[in-house]
Amino acid sequence: MINFNDLKEIIPLIIIAASALISLLIAVYSKKSGMPVYVFSLLAVLAALIFTGLNVTKDVIIISEMLRINPYSNAFCMIALLSVFITFMASKDYLEKLGINFGEYYSILLFALFGMMTMIYANDMLTVFIGLETMSICFYVLTGLLRKRMKSNESAMKYFLLGAFMTGFLLYGMSLIYGATGYTNITKILATYTAIRTPMFLIGLALFMIGFFFKIGIFPFQMWIPDVYEGAPTVVSGMMSTAGKVAAVGTLIPVLITLNLVEYKMLFSILATLTMLYGNIVALSQSNLKRLLAYSSIASAGYIMVGITSMSDLSIKGIAFYLLAYVFMQLGAFIVVSVFENSTPDGKDFRNVTFDEYKGLAKRSPVLAIALTVFLLSLAGIPPFAGFWGKYYIFYAAIKSDLIWLSVIAILLSVISVYYYLKVIVYMWFKEPEGETSGEAVPVKALSYAAIMVSLAGTLLFGLYPDLFFTFFKFLIK
Repeated sequence: MINFNDLKEIIPLIIIAASALISLLIAVYSKKSGMPVYVFSLLAVLAALIFTGLNVTKDVIIISEMLRINPYSNAFCMIALLSVFITFMASKDYLEKLGINFGEYYSILLFALFGMMTMIYANDMLTVFIGLETMSICFYVLTGLLRKRMKSNESAMKYFLLGAFMTGFLLYGMSLIYGATGYTNITKILATYTAIRTPMFLIGLALFMIGFFFKIGIFPFQMWIPDVYEGAPTVVSGMMSTAGKVAAVGTLIPVLITLNLVEYKMLFSILATLTMLYGNIVALSQSNLKRLLAYSSIASAGYIMVGITSMSDLSIKGIAFYLLAYVFMQLGAFIVVSVFENSTPDGKDFRNVTFDEYKGLAKRSPVLAIALTVFLLSLAGIPPFAGFWGKYYIFYAAIKSDLIWLSVIAILLSVISVYYYLKVIVYMWFKEPEGETSGEAVPVKALSYAAIMVSLAGTLLFGLYPDLFFTFFKFLIK
C-alpha cells in the first residue's frame, strides 16, 4: 500500500510525470503554435528543480521501499534536471529551423526525464528497470526525430537494437542477483552482500553493470555513441550525452561504492584506461565537430570510470561536480554546433558541418566563437574553467585511493585532448572564412542565445568558485 504521506517526498517526480501527460493535451489544442507547450514544459522542469533543491537534505525510503530519496540522489537528479532545462531552452529555435517542432517532442523529453529520476531514486531493481526502459524508449524516439533524414532513421534503429540487446544483459543479471539473494530490494542486497558472494551473484552483478556501462559509454560498449549522436538532432545528442550519462552514473555509483569491490579495482582501472584511450585517440582523426564531441563524450566516460574505480565518498563528490561541469560545457558546445549547423546554406538538408566551415567564425560571430572556445577549453581541463576542477576532484580521489598510476595515465590522456580541441579553436580564430558563408554573421535566436549564455555562465562560475557546489550540497563536506 502507498502511504500518501510519501507523496510529498516525491513532488518533483509527480510534477514531471503530470507535466508529461498534460503537455500532450496542450500540444493537441495548440497545433498552430508550439509556444504554449514549450513554456509549460520549461516551467515544469524549473519547478521540479526548485522542489528538489528545497528538499536536498532528505534521507528517506518510501513507497514500500521502492524509492530512496537522499542527498546523493537529489544531487544527481538536480544535475539531470538542469541538463534538460537547458536543452528545452535551446530546442524551440532548433526544431523550428529544421521543421520538426512537434508538440510531442516536449512530452517525450519529459517522460525521458521521469525515467532518469526514477532510476536515480530507485531502491529496487524492478524500479531501476522501469526507469531505465522509460528513458531508453524515449531516447530511441528522439534519436529518430529527423524523420526524413536517412541517417537519423539508421541511428535510431541502431540505438534501439543495441539497447534492446543490452537490456537482455541487464535483466539476466537482475535474475541471477535475485536467485542468489532472494531480494530485488537494493538495500537488502547490499546489506547481505558479504554473506552471499557466490559465483551466481558475481556473474549477475557483472551483467547488471554491463547494462549501465553501455549507457555511460564505457569501453568496449561505446561503439554506438558516434553514429547515434551524429544522426540524432543536435540538441538531443547534447541531452543524451549529459542527462543520460548523469542518470546512469547516479544509479550505478552508489551501488558499486557500497559494495566496495576493491578486489576488482584493477579490472575497473583497465576499463577506464581503455575508454579514455579510445575516446581521445579516435577523436584526433575527426573532421566533424559533432562526431568529435561524441568521442569526447567517450573519453569523459573514462574519466568518470576513474572516479568509480576509486570507490570512496570522495569519488562521489568528484564525479558529481564533474557531471555538473560537464552539463554546462558539453551541452553548451552542442548548442553552439546546433546554431551554426542550421545557419549553413543547405541546412534544410541537415548537413553536418566540418571544421573547414568554422573558419573565421571569430570574425563572423565573435560571441559564438568565444562561447565555443570556453566550452572546448573547459572540456580539455584548462583552468580556470569548471572542467579543470571536475577532473581535479576525480583524479585527486584516485590518488587518495592509491591509484596514482591511473591518475597519471588519465592526466596524460587528457593532455591529448588539448590538441583536438585547440584544432577547432585555431580554425575559428586564425583561419580566414571561405565559400558562400564568408563574411556572413551566424544568426542566433534569443532562446538559443539564452541557453548558450546559461551554459557559459555555469562554466565560468563553477570554474572560478568551485566551492559553491559543495556549499550548496553540504552533505558532500565531511
